[in-house]
Order: sequence, then C-alpha cells, then structure tokens
Amino acid sequence: MSGAGGWRPHIESALSLNVGSLFKAGALHAGAMTSGSWQWSRDGEQVASIGYCATLSAESGELRLSYTWKPDGEPQDVTCTIRLSSLPLEYGGRRWYMHCPYTQRRVLKLYKFGSIKQFCSRTAIRPLPTYASQRVGGTDRIFAQRWALRRRMGDDFSDLFGEPFKPKGMHWSAFRRYADRDAELERREGGYLQRLLNRMQKYG
Repeated sequence: MSGAGGWRPHIESALSLNVGSLFKAGALHAGAMTSGSWQWSRDGEQVASIGYCATLSAESGELRLSYTWKPDGEPQDVTCTIRLSSLPLEYGGRRWYMHCPYTQRRVLKLYKFGSIKQFCSRTAIRPLPTYASQRVGGTDRIFAQRWALRRRMGDDFSDLFGEPFKPKGMHWSAFRRYADRDAELERREGGYLQRLLNRMQKYG
C-alpha cells in the first residue's frame, strides 16, 4: 500500500491505536459488546475522535471504527472493521491482538495516517514509516544516541565531553559496557566532524 506522490509517512504524524490501552480503558472487554468514542489529545487539546463498536467472545472478536476522512478536503464517512484474536499466556489469561485491515497481520498497534483511508499496521505502508530519530543525520543522530545512553544508565551528571558517570549501585561490568558504547559513538562523531572539516577545506 503506497501513499500518493512523494508522500513519506512519519510515525509521529499518525494516530496510534493500542489494543492494550483499549482493554485497560474498558473500550474492549472479553465476552462483551462495547461502544463509545475514543479521543486523541496533544498538549492538553483534543486533536481527533472516532466512534467504536466492538463485539468480543472469550477468544476473538471484531472492532468497528467510524470516523470522517478528508483525503482531498472532501469529507468521507469511513467504517474500518478490525478483526481481533487472542493467544493464551503461559501463566494464564490471554494476549489480545488486532489484525491489520490491509495485510491481516497480527499486531498490538495500528496507525491512521492522513493519506491512508483505514487504520493499518506500520509495515503495511510503502515506503515504510520512519521515526524522527531515523530522519536525523550525522552528528545530531549520534548526540541523540549518546544522551539516550545516559538516560538508560540513570546518569544525570555527565555531559558529552567525557565518558558517562557511573551511577551508585551499578555494577562495574555494566558500566564498562555503557562506557564502551559511548566511546564507540564518540569515535563515529569524530569521524563525521573530520569529514565535514575536510570538505570545508576542499571547497573553502
């Protein structure tokens, strides 16, 4: 499934529907019929809303979404039917899944992009949707990776001019793995900067 023209799908621009969140909020319930509306908010303001109606047995079911789609400014009423299934968990209970209306692939999340009529799985679209971090290039991407590494460690003290700070309670072996990864990223950063400097000198 492809978008029109040079459209490049970005995950951040899509509405996301998570089957776990639907169950947690009571919008879905095994062995019951449910209906209502589901909203999305950003910065405290509602940005989108859909109506839903679901019928579930103990192990499978169907979810119908109703909303307005405006592909070219002309509103269209859409009903998106999503098959639901579940698999037993090892220690009891079941894990529920939605099936992409286009590929029927079993997934935990579906996405609604402005250029696509129905909710779909991320892998149903060509070209594949990208995240903001994937669209950042060169040293910006490496900076983001190094800061993310420090957040995972729980390091709130160091900057990017030296190696990470070892948090209290972290084993030295774990810290060395983080520090080695940071050093690798720093070397890549230096390589980008050196190539940039070479180009500036060549064309300067």
